[in-house]
Amino acid sequence: MGRRTGSRNADYTRSRDSIVDRLATSILWSDRYNLSFNQLARAAGVAPATLRHYLGDRDGVLAATFARLHRAGAPYLAEAASSPRGPPERSLRWFLDDLCEGWKAGAGRAHALGLSEGLGHRPLGEAYVGHLLEPTLQAVEARIARHVADGELGRCNLRHAALELLGPVVLALLHQDALGGAAVRPLDLGRFLDDHVARFLRAHASPGAPPA
Repeated sequence: MGRRTGSRNADYTRSRDSIVDRLATSILWSDRYNLSFNQLARAAGVAPATLRHYLGDRDGVLAATFARLHRAGAPYLAEAASSPRGPPERSLRWFLDDLCEGWKAGAGRAHALGLSEGLGHRPLGEAYVGHLLEPTLQAVEARIARHVADGELGRCNLRHAALELLGPVVLALLHQDALGGAAVRPLDLGRFLDDHVARFLRAHASPGAPPA
């Protein structure tokens, strides 16, 4: 009996998705970066020829992995963007605490991988920014925008404010975790976040608000 029309495409998509799922999970819990194509195939549990058949070259494999990591993180980013968490001092600190927890749970590995592969390699840099870094920044923008709309923070360029809030925290996490800085010069992350949020709130206070 012949294959039904469309079943081959459905089988192909299921097989491809399964490979990408295994690859993303394996990469997230690996302690290695800059994996070769053959190492990526082993991580996916398939032969190199099979990996090439479904995902193309190494750039295609990693771009598909970034896209899969984006889909996995999308529900968390949606909550980070819109979940009511009280006034700005609590809301923004909750956001950054949640980011730090997510970082330990695999997001840090995803961002470190994106940076290690994307720096100096434009196609993968664009894939990382599009699938992982920019969605995170847009979630920060959305959270700040809620407080601006409610008059709790002053009007500002939301993109600039998101970079201002997120950038130092990501640098601190990369320093302590992916780069091994905790062994070189440990950072009290809780105190850093307290200071960082307080400075951000002073810089973006709504006009007429009492001084912090």
